Amino acid sequence: MTKRVSRTQGLWLDKRALFGHLGYEPHPGQLEVHLSRAPRRVVACGVRWGKTMCAAMEAIAAAMSPGATSLGWVVAPTFDLTDLVLGTVRTVIEDRLSHRIVEIDERARRIVLRNLAGNLAVVQGKSAEKSTNLLGTGLDWLIVDEAAAVRGDIWDEFLSQRLIDRKGWALVASTPRGQMSWFYDLFERGQDADTDFESWSRPSWENPRLDRAVIEKERQRLSIEVFAQEYGGEFLTGHGIVCRMCGGPDPNGTGVVLLEGDEELHRCDRCDRPVDAAGGPIGRLGTDGRLYLKVIELADDEEDDLDVAAGSLGAAS
Repeated sequence: MTKRVSRTQGLWLDKRALFGHLGYEPHPGQLEVHLSRAPRRVVACGVRWGKTMCAAMEAIAAAMSPGATSLGWVVAPTFDLTDLVLGTVRTVIEDRLSHRIVEIDERARRIVLRNLAGNLAVVQGKSAEKSTNLLGTGLDWLIVDEAAAVRGDIWDEFLSQRLIDRKGWALVASTPRGQMSWFYDLFERGQDADTDFESWSRPSWENPRLDRAVIEKERQRLSIEVFAQEYGGEFLTGHGIVCRMCGGPDPNGTGVVLLEGDEELHRCDRCDRPVDAAGGPIGRLGTDGRLYLKVIELADDEEDDLDVAAGSLGAAS
């Protein structure tokens, strides 16, 4: 098996080994992001998927990479959100890498570490509230958290250009906020043939540490659009959510499905909505944004009608 690692200045960092030392066990979705070598990584994910932890561990891995002196920024729409990532970084390094700490300046939001080559690595927290906060030198790496809430001109004029002279990388993560944004544009580049970009759309329930029953209660409470955005990591359009895998919901879809014998209702692996045996969308989309489905179970030549007023993503039983 080929070992996938990060490379800096010709030297190698084994992320798996580092994460093991830090006591961090990423779930499969996080690990895929960590192991990607794309210069631009874009993660659209549901709430509580684990993007803050993923971002913090990427910052630590970047700082520990055995290269020359480096500088990286953690940027979020506000300092409060930036502090969520930096606070996680600080907690981990004080617990597991205290001997690498050179300086922690809480007021300046700056952490200075000694990397595995013995050189200095600076992790600097920034807010995107004012562009004047983002003036400075070139960067070796950049993390943008809650990117959908950052203005597009901030990315174009003050962030992306900081990576050019040092050929730095960027991790851009957020819960989606519609398709009319620079964040969506970057996500789409990762879905196309642009080899400099890789992108993922990840639902909250991919995190095994979350209680699925709690998520199901939220499904019943929220509209189909809001749940798909906040928990499914899907992008809203002017016509609602369209799943990239099953193509649902279909506004003209059938509201009835027949199950024979022990047959169970199929669900889309991406959006978790009910689908037919071929993976196509089923269920009738109501004007209230909910998915309604009538399930007819056929057993022993008897029809047992079960009306299901489904939750926001069409949970049927």
